[in-house]
Amino acid sequence: MTGDDDNRHCPVRPLWLCRLDGAPWPCPQARAALLRDYDGDAVSLAVYLAGMLHDAVGDLYALNPHDVPAPAVLWDRFLAWLGRSRRASP
Repeated sequence: MTGDDDNRHCPVRPLWLCRLDGAPWPCPQARAALLRDYDGDAVSLAVYLAGMLHDAVGDLYALNPHDVPAPAVLWDRFLAWLGRSRRASP
């Protein structure tokens, strides 16, 4: 991470909300930063986000096993946007 860590849109665990704006992480600003950080390496970014999804499921289940977001919701939140961002890029 850079010296600007205090200004980054990072997840607050175990809630998986953005530390800066309180939106579900990865928020739009975190997504943009991740795309910049991974600079076109979509496979590595997908592997990273899959690991984060795995951690989020475990954390959210431990918090309240009766109120975990549906798998499709978590898939969209953590990974589905990658395909949309690739189609939007030149």
